Amino acid sequence: MTRTIIRFAIAALLLVLAVVLLGKRAPERADVGKGALIAGLNERINTISEVRIASADKGEIVLHRSDDAWRVQQRGGWPADTGKLRDYLLRLALAQRVEAKTAMPANYPRLGVEDIDAKGARGARLDISGGGEPVALIIGLNNPQGRGSYVRVPGEARSWLADLDIAPERKAENWLQRDLIDVDPRRIVGVEIKPAKGEAIALSRNAVNDPQWLLAGLAKGKQPVQAAVDGVDGFLQGLRLEDVARAEGEPPRDALHARFVTADGLAIGLTLWQHDNAPWGRFTVHFDEAQAMTHASEREAFERAAATTAADEGEDDAASAAPEIASAESRVAQWRAQSEAFAQRIDGWQFALSPYKAGNLRKPRSAFIEPAK
Repeated sequence: MTRTIIRFAIAALLLVLAVVLLGKRAPERADVGKGALIAGLNERINTISEVRIASADKGEIVLHRSDDAWRVQQRGGWPADTGKLRDYLLRLALAQRVEAKTAMPANYPRLGVEDIDAKGARGARLDISGGGEPVALIIGLNNPQGRGSYVRVPGEARSWLADLDIAPERKAENWLQRDLIDVDPRRIVGVEIKPAKGEAIALSRNAVNDPQWLLAGLAKGKQPVQAAVDGVDGFLQGLRLEDVARAEGEPPRDALHARFVTADGLAIGLTLWQHDNAPWGRFTVHFDEAQAMTHASEREAFERAAATTAADEGEDDAASAAPEIASAESRVAQWRAQSEAFAQRIDGWQFALSPYKAGNLRKPRSAFIEPAK
């Protein structure tokens, strides 16, 4: 009897020891922690005040919100592309942890989730502040076998595969609000280009929408090349910056100078030069109130005469459906406001511009003249 009890006691003890040992050796469950990559991020997007992106190859980018505007700290506080930033944050909010990955630091480099100060680090660290507890995340490589990015929370051993590609943009210039100015080429009635070397170019036309451009000094019977003219009078249409910096010092002496004049009183000057294989420029703005009023009065008179003619010809329905004719004063006020807004936007800044667009201004005068047949 005693021997039987002893045997049962030993067996029970061995069973307890086996359970303990198995518990210690059991691998971590792969499904632990699955769910949202950043819990609650969607609810706090509108209260986030700062986003930091740091990588070993590109350094740090700080996007900071002040006065309800996001700005890029590494570009002197130039406005950030709010839509792009919001889209990225919404994508992060949707991302889910779908598969547990390595918890061994020696294997982090394979996924790019090592700390960014590690030698040869390939990932990026993301820090989000405002609206709740700070968020930190190391975002490594994208999944080579499908979509998704590898991630790890700094200080935690386990890495994960997220279900969406969430690698952040690492270049500060790619977070910039790029829209600079948009002037309809039909408004342009004069363009002057003065290169540091070579002949100046002066183009003009008598009125908006006039297809006939004149090139100063052109021999009688010659016509300017329309393609060259289009590249010049369309320079300000949809103009976007490639990069931006605070304006310091004077432009180089070999800079090109251009001036664009609209029929409604706007004159935009540009000083353009080459720096680090990119065209850079500074703008000036002048608004001619008298010229604007002359043009606005002519437009108002033309539209009222057209409305009167339509009414006299029995087109009452068409006349009544037409929009109200704006007064010359209201038009000038609108153009002045646009001029002031652009002046405020460019004051104290210089911009890297499209090489293609800048190339249109750098063509020699001979490129604007049709060759002899």
